[in-house]
Amino acid sequence: MKQLLLVILLVFTAGIAAQTLSPFQNIRHSSVDADGFIHLRYDLVGSSVVDQQLFYSSNGIWQEATINALDSGGFEALLPYSFGDKIYYRFQTSVEAMGQPASYLHAAWLDDDTFPPPISAMALIGEDPIGDPWQTDSPNFDLTASYVACSQNKLHRAISNVSGLFPVMQSFTTYNLYGSMIMNPETVLDSMAYAMIYTFNIPGVISPGLYKIGVDLELTPSFERIGDVQSIVSGGKLYLSCNFADLTSDPAFGPWPNSTNTLLTTDLTAQISIDLQTQTPEFAIGDYSTPGLIDFTSLYYEVLQNTLPELELVSYDELSGRVELRYTDLDEDFPLEATMGINDEYSKLNLVNMTPIYNEDGSISFVEHTFADASFMVSDNGIDYVSLWLPVSNADINAPAVPALACRLPNPLHRSAASSQIQISGLSKEPVQMGLYNIRGQKIRDFNLLRPTNSVEQISWSSDSYQNLPQGIYFLKISQGNRTHSHKFTILH
Repeated sequence: MKQLLLVILLVFTAGIAAQTLSPFQNIRHSSVDADGFIHLRYDLVGSSVVDQQLFYSSNGIWQEATINALDSGGFEALLPYSFGDKIYYRFQTSVEAMGQPASYLHAAWLDDDTFPPPISAMALIGEDPIGDPWQTDSPNFDLTASYVACSQNKLHRAISNVSGLFPVMQSFTTYNLYGSMIMNPETVLDSMAYAMIYTFNIPGVISPGLYKIGVDLELTPSFERIGDVQSIVSGGKLYLSCNFADLTSDPAFGPWPNSTNTLLTTDLTAQISIDLQTQTPEFAIGDYSTPGLIDFTSLYYEVLQNTLPELELVSYDELSGRVELRYTDLDEDFPLEATMGINDEYSKLNLVNMTPIYNEDGSISFVEHTFADASFMVSDNGIDYVSLWLPVSNADINAPAVPALACRLPNPLHRSAASSQIQISGLSKEPVQMGLYNIRGQKIRDFNLLRPTNSVEQISWSSDSYQNLPQGIYFLKISQGNRTHSHKFTILH
C-alpha cells in the first residue's frame, strides 16, 4: 500500500508545481485570407517550455500545423478554413515541474459523448519508455502512451501498454489494476485525488468505478467509490470514461471550472495481492505515465461569413498629433493588417505599420502620432479594408454608429474578361465615389458618382478601367459621406 502512496504523493508534488498560467498567451485569429487560411497567432511565455505543437481538426481527425516565428515576436500558424465549418485547435508543450517531466496541453474536444472515441480524435499526452515498471517486468503493466479527450459531459482517457492486453486477474488471489488519476490543482493541497479504476471486482476491497482517494495526517490512504466508469479494451488500448458531473458534484473536488481551467492527470498500473488469512490487500505499483496538465478551454473557430471590423477614433490631440483608435470585430478577428498612411511634402503616401495593443475587454487599441491629413486602414483578412481619415471633428467622434461599407468583387480580376461585378453594401442614399489606387497609394483614376437606391448595389465594372494596367495588387476605395472602405485585389492577364 505504501508503494501506491508514494506514487500519489509524487503526482501531488507535480500538481502543486504545475499551478501556473498557460504558456500560450494572447491566442488570436484572423478571418479567412485570399488563400483560404485563418492566421492563428499567439505569444509564448515561460522559460521551462521545451517545445511547442499546434493541432487542428475539422473532421474529427487531428493534424499538426506548421508553426513559424514572427519577426515582430510571437508565433503564427495557417489553418485551412471554409466559412460555415467548425475547426478545433489545441496547443501542447513539454514542461519541467521540480525535475518531473510533464506535458501541458489542451484537451481534444468532441461534439458528442460517443464511447469509445476514435483514438485519432484524442490528444496524445505523452509516450512512456518501455521496460521501466517498478515491481514487475510484465508487459501488461508496462505503459507506453496515454491520451485524453472530452465532451461537454464526459472525460475520456485511453492508455496503451507493451502487450496490448489488459487482463484483470492473474490468479485467485492476485489481480491487476489499471487507473487514470485526476487531480484538481486547486484542491490537491488537501491530499485529495480521483481515479477511474479498471480492475477485477474484489468484494470488500475494490471494483471498477470512479474513486475519491484521500490521504490523512497519518499517511493512510482511503478509497471512496463515487460513480461509474465506462471501460473497454479495443485496438490494444484501454479506454476509460466518466461523467464530469460525478467529479464536480463531490464537495472535495472544488469549484469547476477552476481559475486555470486545468486538471492534472497521470495513469498507473498495479498488482493487488490478497492475504487469504487476513483478507488484507497489498499493492505493488507497476508503472505510471508522464503527468499531463490538461487545459479544458475549448478553442475553435466557427463563422458563417466574415463581418468587417470597426475602427473608431477615441481621441485626437491636434497639438501633439497623438491619435488613439479602437478596433473591434464581432468575430473576434484580429487585424491582419493595420497601417497608417501619411502624405509627405511631395504628396507621396507613406504607409507605416501600426502596433496593436490588446485590451482585457477583447478590443484592440492603436496609439500613434501623426498630423492632420493622415489615414488609417485595417483589415481582418488582407482583402477587405476599413479606413478612417483625419481630420475628424469632435462631432464626428460622438456621432451615432452607421453601418459599415462593404465590397465584394472577383479576386483576381482578369484583364481578358469584358466586365466584373462589384457588390457594395451598407449604403445610404448619399452619393458614392469610387477610386482606383496602386499598391503605393497613388490614385489611378476616379469613377462616376453613384446615387444608390438600395442599401446593396450591384455595379458592372468594365475592364476598360484596368485593361492596360500592369499585373499587381490594387485598392478600390469607396467613399460615402465621411465613411470609406478599401478593398484589396489583384489584376492578372
